Formats: sequence, C-alpha cells, structure tokens
Amino acid sequence: MELTELKTVYKLPTHIAFIIDGNGRWAKKRHLPRSQGHIKGADKMEKIYKMVRDTGIKYVSIYAFSTENWNRPKEEVDGLMKLFRKSINTFYNQKKYSDCHIEFLGDLTKFDDDIYKSALDIMERTKNNTEFYINVCLNYGGREDIVQAVNKLIAQGKTSVTIDDISANLYTCNSPDPDFIVRTSGEHRLSNFMPWQSTYAELYFPKVLWPDFGKKDLIEAIKEYSSRDRRFGAIKE
Repeated sequence: MELTELKTVYKLPTHIAFIIDGNGRWAKKRHLPRSQGHIKGADKMEKIYKMVRDTGIKYVSIYAFSTENWNRPKEEVDGLMKLFRKSINTFYNQKKYSDCHIEFLGDLTKFDDDIYKSALDIMERTKNNTEFYINVCLNYGGREDIVQAVNKLIAQGKTSVTIDDISANLYTCNSPDPDFIVRTSGEHRLSNFMPWQSTYAELYFPKVLWPDFGKKDLIEAIKEYSSRDRRFGAIKE
C-alpha cells in the first residue's frame, strides 16, 4: 500500500510524534562508532518528514535532543551539534520545505549562537506557512516546558491559571496535542517528552531501532493507531 492511500483505509492522527531511540544500539550492532548511528538517525528524520506528509498527517514532532542529553560524553554531544547545523541548513536549502511551518521546541539559548540564530531565523521565515508542520524538539524537556510556561504566566501578572492558559504558553502552543506517540527501540517510557500534551495520546513502542524505521513500520504504526478506541474518559454506547 502506498502512503498516500492510507487515509482512504485507516483513521489517521492529526499529530504524530516520535521519540527517536536506538541510534547508538544500531551502530553497536554493526561495530560502528555511536556517531555513525546518529548520522544515520538524522538521515532518517528527513525521510520521516516526507513519509508522514505523504500520509496526509498534518503535524509531526521529533524528539531529537533532550535536556538530559547534555550529560552524554563531550565527543558525542559535539558530533550531535554538527548534525544539528547540517539539518538546519537543509531547511534553508531544500525547496521541499518551502511551504512547511518549522519550529524548534525547547530552550534554544543553550546552543552556540550560530545554531540559535539560524533556528530563530527559520521559525520566523516559516511562521505563516500552513501546509505541513514540523516540530524539532531540541534541548527539550517536558517538565521544563511546563515550568517555563508557568513563569511566562507569572510574568504576565497571573495569580491563578487555567489548563488553557498553560497550554497556550507551552513550546507546542502552535500545534494540537499529539494524538499518537511512537517510541522506537522497544523502550516503554516517555523520558520527559510532552507530559502535559500526551495526557490522551495513544502510545506505541515498536522494537525497531530508529535508523531502521521505514515505510513498512510507519504503515504498521498507523494501522495500530487506527485500531485504538479513543474515548477520552467517556463511555461509548
């Protein structure tokens, strides 16, 4: 089945999010340095953007670098920074992203100036695009996201807040909450990814490592999502 045909057969999520896990294990299985796994994983991110768009899903989020990932060895972190620079340049230089709304979610001030300024520039350039939304979570932590949202509200003079107030001040304020969160590699946890936004998300934990996640795996994931009965706390007659 072609990806473009899925919407005629299956129920699609509006917003699919990926916790991309398994790059290091992918490299280890092949007796390669971890950096090669991250390179392969970054390449897969670009392929996933296209595959998701082909299905007709409107929003995709990728958990690319968490607030905890700074604790990895310096050599590995430095390699990831090089990949971020390369990935950001692809958003500039490839026409396939010209109608995409691209956001980098997280505390970007922790990155070097060139990464920080480039990310801000891309978000400014694409802010009015509405065809397809790509969220790249960089230096993102779900608890930190809630804290920064509350601090924004305090700065606005709020003395009490609503659920809508907090949602409107999260990094994800321009996207609906994810309907479907996929974590590759078989690990069964969210690892500080969108705890507020994932309250009613469907969760899926395929064993495939992220660099190996392909068209067949995406189709299987959508089939699984389509089979779920989403009641949001209600009872269907």
